[in-house]
Amino acid sequence: MGAAFVAKPGLDRNFSTITFCMAQLAMDIEPGVGMLAGAAVLHGLSHTILGALFIACLVVFVAPGVCRLLLKRWNKEVIHYKLPSLVLSESVPKIAVIIGAFYGTLSHVALDSLMHHDIQPLLPFSRENPLKGLVSHDGVYQLCAMAGVLGLVVWYARKRGRYQKDVGVVRVEPDTEVKIPSQGAATRWLKELCFTWCWVLLLTVVAFVLYGAAIFSMMALMGAVLLGLPFAVIGQLVAKDPKKGWRRLTVMVSVPIVTLLCVSLVDQEIPENAAPIVKAIESYRFENGHYPDSLKMLTPRHLA
Repeated sequence: MGAAFVAKPGLDRNFSTITFCMAQLAMDIEPGVGMLAGAAVLHGLSHTILGALFIACLVVFVAPGVCRLLLKRWNKEVIHYKLPSLVLSESVPKIAVIIGAFYGTLSHVALDSLMHHDIQPLLPFSRENPLKGLVSHDGVYQLCAMAGVLGLVVWYARKRGRYQKDVGVVRVEPDTEVKIPSQGAATRWLKELCFTWCWVLLLTVVAFVLYGAAIFSMMALMGAVLLGLPFAVIGQLVAKDPKKGWRRLTVMVSVPIVTLLCVSLVDQEIPENAAPIVKAIESYRFENGHYPDSLKMLTPRHLA
């Protein structure tokens, strides 16, 4: 779901999260049946690109009716609990269903190809899996979890802000209405920058803390650029008011790129900063005939 939540803020109503979930469930029918039957290969034809495209087409036909039922129920619940800002439109655009279905199945194949040894995504053209081992099994889940949390935060913040803007009128007396002034261009740009910088900062810092190396922060930023750019462009092309999308597109692409450059510059300084530690470790090895089990074994003498 992290892949869906990270795309939702950029595509907004042009992406159906419910359809995405249905695509995920449809993709895992084959592995589920295989587990019950004790099959040797769990990820077969459904986890190929051609299989994913076929399943997406089936989901596109089924999803609209399911979306309307679930959205109707969702709206009843949020109204009951007095959360009007979370009310969603019960009409789902066709483009949202199509993007949700195809993105759901294809991203499922891509992510599973990173983790499972029995996937051959390029069948029948090739039995190779070029994605296997690029990211660790736990790393895939951690990155999806981080992307999901951050995507939800950004989506809710924008949903809340849009609701407050749409309300637009505040009653101060029974017969008096006061219009809320519209936000200026500088304020809108500032909000976009704050949300994006916060998202990028959390994504890079968490990755750095988990793995202890800047390379994973750079990978996260590159993923943000590679995923954010196409989704923002698609959202811009199908938006009803294209003018509002240019600000989001500019910020979504420029901020990760600038941050990526900054992280790259910092990463280049690591060898120089790490040189004294490396020298101390080599000094310890020369003195004791083996490398230290931990840095705590180093003494000031080795650092001299």
